[in-house]
Amino acid sequence: VGSKQFLITIGDRTVGGLIARDQMVGKYQVPTSNYSMVNNSFTEYHGEAISMGEKPSIAISNPSASMRMALAESIFNLMSAPIKSLDRVVLSANWMAACGSNKDDLALREGVEALSKICCELDISIPVGKDSLSMRSKWVEEGQNFEVKSPLTGVISAMAPVIDTRLAITTELESSSNDLYHIKLSDKQRMGGSILALIEDQLSLETPDVENAKQIRELFNLIQNEILNKKITALHDISDGGMLAALCELSFTNKVGLDIFLSTSDEQIHSELFNEELGLIIQYKGEVDELSNKLIEIGCSIKKCGATSMAYELQIFDRQMKNIFSSSCVELEKAWQETSTKIRMERDNPVCVESETNTIEKFENLSLIYKSDFKYALDLPEIKKGIRPKVAILREQGVNGHIEMAAAFTLAGFDAIDLHMQDLIDGSMSLDSFQGFAACGGFSYGDVLGAGGGWASNIKFSEKLQEMFSSFFEDQSKFVLGVCNGCQMLSHLKNLIPGANHWPRFVHNESEQFEARLSQVKVGDSDSILLRDMRDWMMPVAVAHGEGRAVFEEDHINQLYAFKQVAINFSDSSGNCSNDYPINPNGSIDGATGFTAADGRVTIMMPHPERVFRMTQLSWHPKSNDNYSPWMQMFINAYKFAQDV
Repeated sequence: VGSKQFLITIGDRTVGGLIARDQMVGKYQVPTSNYSMVNNSFTEYHGEAISMGEKPSIAISNPSASMRMALAESIFNLMSAPIKSLDRVVLSANWMAACGSNKDDLALREGVEALSKICCELDISIPVGKDSLSMRSKWVEEGQNFEVKSPLTGVISAMAPVIDTRLAITTELESSSNDLYHIKLSDKQRMGGSILALIEDQLSLETPDVENAKQIRELFNLIQNEILNKKITALHDISDGGMLAALCELSFTNKVGLDIFLSTSDEQIHSELFNEELGLIIQYKGEVDELSNKLIEIGCSIKKCGATSMAYELQIFDRQMKNIFSSSCVELEKAWQETSTKIRMERDNPVCVESETNTIEKFENLSLIYKSDFKYALDLPEIKKGIRPKVAILREQGVNGHIEMAAAFTLAGFDAIDLHMQDLIDGSMSLDSFQGFAACGGFSYGDVLGAGGGWASNIKFSEKLQEMFSSFFEDQSKFVLGVCNGCQMLSHLKNLIPGANHWPRFVHNESEQFEARLSQVKVGDSDSILLRDMRDWMMPVAVAHGEGRAVFEEDHINQLYAFKQVAINFSDSSGNCSNDYPINPNGSIDGATGFTAADGRVTIMMPHPERVFRMTQLSWHPKSNDNYSPWMQMFINAYKFAQDV
């Protein structure tokens, strides 16, 4: 039971621009999401959600129950997203077992049969899956035979179409209510297979199980209806670690204290806190008595289990309201992060790991905020009839950010044309016919020559291409945007770009890892035509790079500031440019991460505005009905520039 952040921030979770929910939740970006979700297009809000469930610890003594509980966990994790109906859920089953003995073969048979039966009862299909049935290892050491084997493990992935991704809820609490409620399917508190039972080596206890498949369907439909009616505003399922773990994760996500209220006798306190029976923790702003009556009708119950508090502390009260436990939430979160932190201390730059650990206590500076004068949040400005300037969406082998870039420019009013470097090399296309070009993000040539190095070499070592790009950079009627890998590539061409001689080169992040985060930035006082009228705007933006640290020669950064060529800086929640990790994810001086040249016509940046131009693309944003994020202003500015020239 603990944070899996060490696995999350090293993987790109925004590529494609259609991600609507990743693992990180809230303005403090804590990994507590129950599910992931994508939009189906760049203009609508239909989508797809996926969740997972697995209960191998239960399989040690009850293989059938482990598969029923794994399926139930995947469904409970999916409840937060408004899907069309439970019968639209489809599953993938990944089977792992140590086949070869009668006992293990029987466990697999019982697990498969149990899953098949409950799926039939719920009218859910499993059209796909895979298996690894040799999960055992044998060896001889000093004349002794040893064997290690895995219990039956069925990892269930549940997928379903989403009605409207904007209506999905998360583990982020709203300020509308302080009370939290525990929904239970039964009054049982079986401890078998629980984390507490495992660490106490109690492997023969009775395990949780699904008693009534129909009850799961009815509860699913009820919860979905309450979410669509906006009465349930936050939800977390009870799984590994039991109710206490679920409540702690809600506390960490929102940086709020919690008072937890128990209802059982002193002898059952551990069972109440740590049992892993099916259940939900919800924040509810409707009439609780009405909800209780609906739950009673389907054999479930609800009780108040906690309330948020001003002090960032977690307190537990028994049924006589006696305080039986109290701890700082900071210390609890450090414990929750401990395993992840230790792994990262071995793998990453320890200085950066320690810096991020310190933010658990000083989380105020880590908060994401929005500050802008964006006027087109609901509707984009009208595109003049017949005026659709051509913009080249430039890519090279290994580039993967071209689709979302094309979508952003298209919505702003451009005719976005896919342009591969091979088209320019072959001479089948030329830059001359475009008003601007956007060099996209990705991993051109696998970054084996340094990020963007191979891509730039195609231009630097071709007289024809060098002349073509140089002419384009000098043309007062043209604009250029370079993002991530495109930014790195253009930095290698600074000798061809007017006024770019003070630009930095980009090297490996200070953390020594690929950084994929939603980071806070502040738009500076620059001459960028793309960032015009956006000075001092503060917004989160997607970051996904391994070589993003800007390194300057001599006093070049001061020269860039003097000539208004520093466009964007990573900043804390107060708007101060930051050198502190992870607020500054790559270690660039002053958090400088965007630059301009050629009188503002050429703009490069390491973050990905093209992946967050819609509000639903952001892992966190304030509650609103806005369609577009302030980053859309960049692409609107490009259209205005193209119109004016």
